[in-house]
Amino acid sequence: MNTLRRERSEAAARTRGADLRRVARRFWPETALLLGVVLWWPAGFWGLGSWLRLPLRLLDGDVLVLGAAAAAATVALLVRAPWPRLGVVVAFSGLGWVLSAPSRDSVPGERADLAILVAVAALVGIALGARGPRSLLGTAGVLAIVAGLSPATWPHGLPLAVALALPFAVATWARVAPTLLSVARLLVTWLVFGLLAASLRHGWAALGPHRPSDSGRSQAGRVLQAFWHYLSTQWWAFSQSTLAQQVGWFWVAAVLAVLIVVARVLTNGSRRRSPAGSSSRPGS
Repeated sequence: MNTLRRERSEAAARTRGADLRRVARRFWPETALLLGVVLWWPAGFWGLGSWLRLPLRLLDGDVLVLGAAAAAATVALLVRAPWPRLGVVVAFSGLGWVLSAPSRDSVPGERADLAILVAVAALVGIALGARGPRSLLGTAGVLAIVAGLSPATWPHGLPLAVALALPFAVATWARVAPTLLSVARLLVTWLVFGLLAASLRHGWAALGPHRPSDSGRSQAGRVLQAFWHYLSTQWWAFSQSTLAQQVGWFWVAAVLAVLIVVARVLTNGSRRRSPAGSSSRPGS
């Protein structure tokens, strides 16, 4: 009798779980679109100004590029459909522009240059985030990219910790080495994009105050030269210091990975018991 009651309760739990998964699949596109709308600005610009305001000054162009790319990548991670994804990015970039754009240029052609920077960064962000919804490892990769790029002030170690734990959601005993390689690849991805972001900030700092004799080509040359100098000479020091700063979040990632593995073991154990229980019924 107890066995029959337990089997019935397990069957009811499986039915409820299947119903919840069907409901989640049914409403996920709308939920993801809403999350994309809500998270666009915080992902790229949280803590840098008032809500939905963008840093629309040429001297802050590095922050604008990095924030727009991180925000667009976050939307692309959540919203699978291309046109709604592009619509969210374009609509909120335009809204941020309307709320933040200066009434006149502080340097010649400033607003036109800023518009180009926003558009290019948004397209790059969409391209980086578009592969995220395809798999858990793709999602982890986009989280690592956003953690490395975003200039926002939220704790960047949090998405990194989640990214490093996600490979264990698809790990098996036969795939220990590939799982560890995936974790290492995610770490490298985060470091690479963090280094690119730091190099861009260093390069942009070379602009300095505008001089009448400056041309767009000379300014771009200064930025690229300083960008490459930092990238080629500071990559090792940057990697060491960045890894040291995130040690606490690596422990968080380890705890999350253990919880994911335990949850998978318990879930798989209950699934194995259910067929065994069914086959032991009388007359089966």
